[in-house]
Amino acid sequence: MKLIRLIMNRMTLVLALILFLWSLAFYVNMSNRLYHIVDAGLQAFANNKISEYLISPEPSFSLLQDTTGVYTYTIVAVPDAYALANYGTSFRNQSEKSANGERAHQRNIRTIFQDRNEQYYQFSAWVSTADQEQFRHEALYWVVFLYLFLLSSIIAINYHIVEKNMRPLYHLLQWIDRFDVQKKPEPLDNPTRITEFQKLNQAVSLQFQRSAQLYVQQKEFVDNAAHEMQTPVAVCLNQAEQFLQRPDLTEGQMQEILKLQSTLRRLSRLQKDMLQLSRIENGAYTGLEEVNFVELFNETTHDLNEIFAYKDIRCRLEGESELKASAHPALCQLLVANLCRNAYVHTPQAGTLRIVWGNKDFSVCNTGPKALDSSHIFQRFYKDSSNPSSTGLGLSLCQAICQQYQWPITYSYKNGEHIFHVALCPHPNS
Repeated sequence: MKLIRLIMNRMTLVLALILFLWSLAFYVNMSNRLYHIVDAGLQAFANNKISEYLISPEPSFSLLQDTTGVYTYTIVAVPDAYALANYGTSFRNQSEKSANGERAHQRNIRTIFQDRNEQYYQFSAWVSTADQEQFRHEALYWVVFLYLFLLSSIIAINYHIVEKNMRPLYHLLQWIDRFDVQKKPEPLDNPTRITEFQKLNQAVSLQFQRSAQLYVQQKEFVDNAAHEMQTPVAVCLNQAEQFLQRPDLTEGQMQEILKLQSTLRRLSRLQKDMLQLSRIENGAYTGLEEVNFVELFNETTHDLNEIFAYKDIRCRLEGESELKASAHPALCQLLVANLCRNAYVHTPQAGTLRIVWGNKDFSVCNTGPKALDSSHIFQRFYKDSSNPSSTGLGLSLCQAICQQYQWPITYSYKNGEHIFHVALCPHPNS
């Protein structure tokens, strides 16, 4: 989630809650004040009518009623038990349906009083609150409108302010996205008056300049070291070959020279693998072409079948559709060659090797006695003790190639087979 969106979401949540509580309190207080005004009028009317009755009471009656004025009221004699149970003054809302089906809203006051003869009476009065209800409805509408207007206005203003102040940060992020360690970095042009962003610009620019310099130094060192190592290793191998051709060598001396020659060849392969791994990680292979993996499978297995013919390995290619991907041809050839060579080396005598592919993936499967350590198998210089001549970089090269193109590569052991699976498409979570 973007920073500005996170800030606005949290700010919106807080503002919406605060404005909602304010709107609710305002509306409830206004409604209560409205009822208070109506109740004050009812109370004054009740006190006036009760006083008039006590001064000049009507002759003996059971019900006194008047429905001609603004206030409708009744005075009715009530039993002592009812009067004592409901003694005091109370207010309540009433709603009655008229003859035309419309509902009339009224406010009612009810109070118990006693005349000079200690007879209890109940005074009830009603007043129509249609105007007040209409006012409350209109007030609710305007409160909701004001709530939405204030919320949207504050959010829009805050978004504009936050977005304007965050522009230097997003400009810096865009510069970082465009930064390529293999190219000369463009100068960071990000003027701002904010002190924190100024310090951030200086720190990031300085750090990226150092990274570019270190990359150039590392690349030059690797290239020079690889070039300087090739000559002495080749000279040593050549001298070992010449020593092997001498007729006066004893069998023991010949065995020692063969060991030396094997070590030198392993050193040569190690040097080549390290150089190749460094170039891959430094992004030296940038070209993209459509690579036919089925052709690579056929060419690689044909060559390796001749090299490992003494092991009598049964190799099967299982796939019907074409398998193509956009990548650098040299890296794809290196990936297939390392996976297949690793399978040939670790397949036992008279074992089986299968290469299975679909539309977007392939698997290299070979028989083996036990599973490998899947948590370390792709680590550099990790190798099986049964093959001391291995450099321990073959699978690391495969992983580096797959990481460059975001191809997931996994290892599993099922039904007596080692399975290396490569999906030639980016993983959904990558």
